[in-house]
Amino acid sequence: MSDCLHCEINDLVQQRIDAEGTDIAELAAMIVQSLVELIVLAPETDQAKLMADVLASFGQIYLEKTGAIPDGVSSATH
Repeated sequence: MSDCLHCEINDLVQQRIDAEGTDIAELAAMIVQSLVELIVLAPETDQAKLMADVLASFGQIYLEKTGAIPDGVSSATH
């Protein structure tokens, strides 16, 4: 196991994708469910800001990964 949670999650996701018959939409929905469960663990007064921060990070990282903006513009890790 890695010390990097993001790398461990990506490895688990890749294993699921490599399995035959994987429904990517269902896999994405499960990941979203886990993210929501994480957000709900935060104090109620922080949840809306946390959700906004998560969505902003999602957009930024998506734009970087698809090449729409140059890498290194955000603080996203490897």
